Amino acid sequence: MILVAFLNTLRLAKLIEGALATVGAFLVGYVLVTLLGWWFDKYLLKRKSPELLHRVCRLLGGLILAILVALMLFGGGGGSGDGTGDGAGAGKASPGPASDAESTDPKAVAAKVTPPVEVRVRVLVLGGTDVKDQKFYVVDDDSAPLAFADAKAAIQRKKDATAKSVGLEIRFPVQNALPRDHPAVAQLARWAGEVAGLTVSFPAEAP
Repeated sequence: MILVAFLNTLRLAKLIEGALATVGAFLVGYVLVTLLGWWFDKYLLKRKSPELLHRVCRLLGGLILAILVALMLFGGGGGSGDGTGDGAGAGKASPGPASDAESTDPKAVAAKVTPPVEVRVRVLVLGGTDVKDQKFYVVDDDSAPLAFADAKAAIQRKKDATAKSVGLEIRFPVQNALPRDHPAVAQLARWAGEVAGLTVSFPAEAP
């Protein structure tokens, strides 16, 4: 609290100092234009210019110099700050969201396994000519392939039916097996691990 109060006091002192400097700049500009007008009338025009013109020029001269000083004092704003930061962010990128490659990598999703698996749901991901109408998934012993939305619903029902920790085994057929980075595989692994909270694994053996 003492440090914050001290920093606030410094900030207020700088603000007052800048305001005084701006007022001083106005007065300096006002006087300089006054002297310049006097010199202009005496040595160039050889006669007295209208007083209204002198007043306007003096005000403009003071305002212009005051604005320039104010911009120099208050316009930068990005270099000093208030000194309250810890400097830990220098040279580092902001945390930000994970990249697409990281979030869609099924291996990365599978690596987030923490609880022991007590119940396993097996999903066979079809490929090639075995896929009809985007129905890639065969859940457990069901014979009918399912689209992604239907497969999610079936897996969620199995998860909700037990209080035990549930794991999802993503398997591939011997023929027409898809690569693990295929969108059909990646979206299933991402949903299961990040949304449904399931433990995702890729058993090496064929079903």
